[in-house]
This record gives sequence, C-alpha cells and structure tokens, in this order.
Amino acid sequence: VSQVDPWSSAPDGANQENERRERKGWKVKIHDLSGSAVAAAFITTPFVPSSGCDWVARSNPGAWLIVRPDPCGGPDSWQPWGKLEAWRERGMRDSVCCRFRLLSEGHWGGGEVLLPEISINAEKGGEFFIDTDRQMRTTGGQQASASPVPSPHSSGDFAGLGPSVGGFVMSCRVQGEGKNSRPLVQLAMRHVTCVEDAAIFMALAAAVDLSIEACKPFRRKIRRGSWHSL
Repeated sequence: VSQVDPWSSAPDGANQENERRERKGWKVKIHDLSGSAVAAAFITTPFVPSSGCDWVARSNPGAWLIVRPDPCGGPDSWQPWGKLEAWRERGMRDSVCCRFRLLSEGHWGGGEVLLPEISINAEKGGEFFIDTDRQMRTTGGQQASASPVPSPHSSGDFAGLGPSVGGFVMSCRVQGEGKNSRPLVQLAMRHVTCVEDAAIFMALAAAVDLSIEACKPFRRKIRRGSWHSL
C-alpha cells in the first residue's frame, strides 16, 4: 500500500469559517503500487458541535464509512465494509470514543457491532483494536461469541473466514490531537491474503486517527501540520 490521498477539505481560505461550525468532506484513499485505489474512508455524518456545547457529543457522533472497490462497478464505485462513529467525552482527561460496526454486505445500515466502545486519550493518543479475546476480557464475557471479521477480498467474497476464527485481528496506535500522527498498524497474518485486505484496515486506522482531530472542541483551530499523508 503506497499512498493515502490528502483530505479533500483542508481548513484554509474559505473553508476556515465552515470549520468553526462543522467538519465534513474529509476523505482518505489507499492506493496500491500501480496507483489503483483499493480502499477508502469518507466522512458520511459531519462532526458538528452538539447543542449547548462546542464539541462532538455522544448524542450526535460523527461517522466515517469504510469502503472497498465494487468489482461489478466502475473505477469510482465502492461497496460499504464498515462504519466508524466517534465523539468526545469530557472529563478531567478528555477522550475520543470510537465505535466500529461491520456492515452486512450490500447494506448501508444495520450490521453487527464487533467491539465495545474504545476510548483514546485526546491529548496523549492511544490504541484502537479489534481483538475478540481482549474484548471478552474487557466486557467480562458478556459477549456471547467472538464474531470473525470478513475478509474484504476484491472478489467481494465475505465468506473467507470461518465462524471459529477469533482473537486478534488488528490494532493501531495514534497520537493525540494537534500532533503529526502516523498510525502504526498491526494486522493478524490470517486476515491478510491480498493488498485489499491490508488496505481496508489501513483506511479504518486512518479514520480513527483523523477522528482525534475531527473531535477537537470547535473553539480550537486544527493545526495545519496535522494534514498529512501516511
């Protein structure tokens, strides 16, 4: 995986005023060595301040759609793979909470929540992960079963993983707000059989990383140095 496109709506010029009210239009594309886009992430629900405050609250989270190429469509045709929601929790140490939902094939809504909410320290950063064993320990075994993560093969086949597969899937470490973060992504080898497999998790990691900035209080400016390529 060679490239992530710059975000489409960097906050300068005419966009600065809009950035004070909402953060939308951001997108990430992952390319293979030939230059073909093999995964992407788009903001589908803008990050906006909730009523009576200047931050993105749990009651109205921003959301990303994680997508892969549609093998039956054109070069700019995508299929939904997952949805990432994010918001800010206030406290002595603010955190950004992320909730990931794996979408059923061909459906933009619904799907299955694979993991509990994960909190990342807004100032220092932290870890986002998909690990069914770790999630079972975190929730005290309340989840009835560990659901596998379907492989996003370019063929569109979602049946690549059997129901007995669980455990570690992926993790990424991101830095806190205002920092030039380059997420460190780790993947389980059994989930990576082609470039598209790795790319879809990189797109998810990039969305988590950018959510740290998207959830900053709106009275603060987004640092220009945070607009980067991975």
